[in-house]
Amino acid sequence: MLIAALLAAASLNLSIFNPLKIAFEDFAFTDVYYAMLKSGEKELCTDIVLVDMTRQRDRGEIARTLQAVSECRPKVVCVDLIFEKESAYAAADAELVGTVETVPNLVLSSKILDYDAERDAFRTRVLSFFSAFGSYEWGYGNLPAKHGRGYIRDYTLSELYDSTRVYSLAYVAACRYLGKRPTEEPNNSRPIVYANTDFPVISCDSVREHAGLLQGKLVLVGTMTEESDMHITPVGKMPGMKVQAFAAYSYLTHQEIRNMSDTSGLIIAFIICYFSAFFGLWLTQRYPYTGIYLRKLYYFLLAAVLVWAGFVLFVRYNYNINLLYPLLGLALVEEARFHYKWIVAFINRHPRWRFAKNSIYNADK
Repeated sequence: MLIAALLAAASLNLSIFNPLKIAFEDFAFTDVYYAMLKSGEKELCTDIVLVDMTRQRDRGEIARTLQAVSECRPKVVCVDLIFEKESAYAAADAELVGTVETVPNLVLSSKILDYDAERDAFRTRVLSFFSAFGSYEWGYGNLPAKHGRGYIRDYTLSELYDSTRVYSLAYVAACRYLGKRPTEEPNNSRPIVYANTDFPVISCDSVREHAGLLQGKLVLVGTMTEESDMHITPVGKMPGMKVQAFAAYSYLTHQEIRNMSDTSGLIIAFIICYFSAFFGLWLTQRYPYTGIYLRKLYYFLLAAVLVWAGFVLFVRYNYNINLLYPLLGLALVEEARFHYKWIVAFINRHPRWRFAKNSIYNADK
């Protein structure tokens, strides 16, 4: 076990293996589970509808689309767009502001920037240019990736901006849909459950034709094909508005995933690797000619069973077991055995060192 741990530490910390270390840091078995879930037929979510505004650049057109959405009487309208500065067309800006003030149950997007690690707070908040003209409900649309890179797997319910508690766009929208006020909750960082679900998408120029689909729903307004708003997720490249939809869906359906601790993962890895070391030796002694192939088959079947068990626990019980350490250990058992046998053979070459004479790997026994 010590040799396996040293091999794992070396492979993850030597500079030549830096790409491997980065891959492990940004790896989660939930990615495998989501890919498995996506293999089946998708269900259509009946609570969340997306309105694609990619084609519209003029703020007057956007205002008229928002008005059309409002006339369809949705329960909540969430705008995943930020209008940071006034445009060159004052009339279009005025039309947009006027519409925003009339849409009921409206949630607007913002950004929080300049994170201060010491205070665990953000220093800057970016709002649309009309923020000073009225009282609006804001939610930050930041989608955190680990170390600023990699897959979007989680969302936060709230963060600190200076000394003020602000709430995420998906959380505020979901709370409005449930008829409750956003508050500070336990487990602030939560996984986005990329279930085998899709959301209806309506083009900005056909809103009124789908009024029945929008009525009483949580409607997200944003872009679906804007390259600058694309994000990498465990199930592929996805527009930011759709990621927000999955985050809101995760909260609405209360699919909070409980994660196994690293300590429990290490304990499971120790038990599995200890048994595998014993069983691998028994196979070698019992089947001297075919043992090498039987060991490979054993490790393959054991890994498959572990992944299958993890998938069942994840899907049925919302529990994510830590398989990284057990599978990494299995991959190193035979390598560690090889080095251990070499150490025993080296020690036995010295007559004064007799403490390895009784080893089961002693070639003279």
